[in-house]
Amino acid sequence: MKDFLVFDLETQRSAQEVGGWGNIAEMKMSVGVLWDSNQQKFYVYYEEQVTELIEHLLSGPLVIGYNHLGFDYTVLSGYYASEKERRDIITRFKEAENLDLLVDIKERIGKRIRLDDVARPTLKVGKSADGLMALKWYKEYLNGETEKLKQIADYCTQDVEVTRDVYLFGVQHKHIYYEDRVEGIKSVAVDWSEKIINEPVQDSEQLSF
Repeated sequence: MKDFLVFDLETQRSAQEVGGWGNIAEMKMSVGVLWDSNQQKFYVYYEEQVTELIEHLLSGPLVIGYNHLGFDYTVLSGYYASEKERRDIITRFKEAENLDLLVDIKERIGKRIRLDDVARPTLKVGKSADGLMALKWYKEYLNGETEKLKQIADYCTQDVEVTRDVYLFGVQHKHIYYEDRVEGIKSVAVDWSEKIINEPVQDSEQLSF
């Protein structure tokens, strides 16, 4: 298997706080986490390290995420001043190799589902919190509870671990499981060992939590 990165980030602000999902770039990052398969380790990046995070993402390996094409990359583009710079960095991200698991699963089952609805039936483990809780922790961090930033980093790292393990399960078994709200647990075939997806689904609101 070739080298890959698994990526997720948490934001400082909600969609409501920035005027809606059309303003994702204004949400700003609290913490970003990468799993690097070559180094076999997690990398945690805080807002002041966003340039290093972007360089790592553009360093060459396949980038795997869950809605990262439509959401996380747009958040990172908000660290560029002009609209042209923002468009340019989005183009650079999408010209690299990407596999967005949300996009691929939607193509196969016809609808968007949460990461937790894939992770629980596939891995028998769920997410430790959710994006709304991470937003609450960030506000508490701003109010002086400095340990809350580490709590966000731990949650984001667990999210990346879950995404990585869903991907590896799919590569090994050629299928994953997901929970359908009406029909219960279902299986869907996947072919993630070679697939690359560089275009997001049309609506890009956050669906990892």
